[in-house]
Amino acid sequence: MELLIIEAGRSAVGFVRFLKKGGGYLFQGGKHSSLEDDGSLPSLLGDLAADDVGERKVFLSLDAENIFFRELHLPITDRRKQREVLPLELKGETAMDVEKLVFDALPLADGKVMATWAVEADVKEKIASLSEAGLEPQIVGSSLFHWHQLIPETVGDVAVALSDGFSLAVYSKGKPLLFRSLGEGNFLDEITRTLVLLDAGKGVQVERVLLHGSAASSSLERQTSQFPFAPLPVAGDLAAAFPSENMAIENAGAWALAMDSLKGEPINFRHGAIAYTAGRDRLKKKLLLTAILTALFLVLLLAETGLRYYFVSSDISSLDGSIHQIYREVFPTRTKAVDEVAEVKSEIRNLGGVTASQEILTALDGVAKAKNDEITAIYEAEVDSGQMRLKGDARSFNAANNFKSRLAPLFSSSQMDEVKSRPDGSVSFSFRGTLNEGTK
Repeated sequence: MELLIIEAGRSAVGFVRFLKKGGGYLFQGGKHSSLEDDGSLPSLLGDLAADDVGERKVFLSLDAENIFFRELHLPITDRRKQREVLPLELKGETAMDVEKLVFDALPLADGKVMATWAVEADVKEKIASLSEAGLEPQIVGSSLFHWHQLIPETVGDVAVALSDGFSLAVYSKGKPLLFRSLGEGNFLDEITRTLVLLDAGKGVQVERVLLHGSAASSSLERQTSQFPFAPLPVAGDLAAAFPSENMAIENAGAWALAMDSLKGEPINFRHGAIAYTAGRDRLKKKLLLTAILTALFLVLLLAETGLRYYFVSSDISSLDGSIHQIYREVFPTRTKAVDEVAEVKSEIRNLGGVTASQEILTALDGVAKAKNDEITAIYEAEVDSGQMRLKGDARSFNAANNFKSRLAPLFSSSQMDEVKSRPDGSVSFSFRGTLNEGTK
């Protein structure tokens, strides 16, 4: 993802692009345009927004001239709570009502904080200009408060000052001591006066003044011997991020802001009524789409479950119907069944006592196949210890004997115990046989 830092200067605007790679940002290009020579800010922003670079984050860095700050003792370390407390701490001490200001805080040494604030209306106006161009910034702050990223490791614990010709920051042992905006005059003289006052007031002696941005290319002939001025050394991560030393010095402030956004929470005036919500709105849209897809999936799942339930219910109903029909065929005289399946199982067990098994069903299946229309009914069957006894009705004496003949393959021996004639010519018979070993 690309990071675009827009540096809103007093008479110029800078556009610096970085690409996140690993644990840092690599310089992708930069442009600094004078508002007097190149037209208005909206036209410059329109040209920039026309470049299709895909997804990117935008930071707006304000000039220190538009920011106010004051050192305070504030026994609170949480940044969010500090923002809430600062309007109360500074009420009546600012040129404008605190309700018209936006605040943030920067931790200093010895439990102090640097309270920073800007005019909410001015911040809103700049955000609106960028938003109209499709470059709404996620963070509105100032690179000035992140110049500690530029302090060379070789400096050690001595006090050092950094300046881009428009602002000044002083650090001691890597901790910020002073931030201020410089006037329109000779910045070298103004820096010298500021450092002399700092030495007299706090006893802090600055050893070196490091210049970057447009200040590094300015003439240093008027520097004093008391405070040596020198271009910012380019080494370490700063050197690795840029293709040349001159580009690194020119865009060092923007790089410091980019790096601090990775390592912590940079100064940001987008809170409360002007908080950045575009990212949250995009997330809401994504969550809404996810919710819609989830709901659709649940509807389809419920529909499939309903269909499966319907088919299973239909199969169960069909099976129940088949069981009921079989039950009626097996027990035609029973008018009411309590549990049809259990009753059939019980009768099968009764047929063979404790020896009931698959061979009983095999024998009964053979009897059913041997029965034809000449045998009008078999109303009693009993299997016990390999013996089967049958009672039934036949249309004639010959039909009963033919039935015995068809049963012969199932039995090793068989006989008709008694055959009784009826007036209509039909007979009732009683059959007894010993099942074959293969049938048992």
